[in-house]
Amino acid sequence: MVMEAPLSRPGSSKAARAAAKAGATPLAAPPALTEIPWTRIDLDLYEVAREGDIVGYVEVVGAVFVALGGPRYDRAVEVSQHLTFHAAVDALVRRVL
Repeated sequence: MVMEAPLSRPGSSKAARAAAKAGATPLAAPPALTEIPWTRIDLDLYEVAREGDIVGYVEVVGAVFVALGGPRYDRAVEVSQHLTFHAAVDALVRRVL
């Protein structure tokens, strides 16, 4: 399974519209870009980083995405299994080291 995504994505415009309806003053700066924290390093393997440091890997095994925690793949430990890629990445990014 191949997961492709842009390198960055825009911030939430839904929140900006809700704030505008509530009467809040609009922000002068455009919404910030949110960095996607993963990089594809093999056909079924992705490296996940937080603030520039590798926090783990997501391995695609059939229809399951396995979150492996640790900076080195050969020593990474299984943290959890998910049915979606983004849930597995989120589990690693939010994980307390």
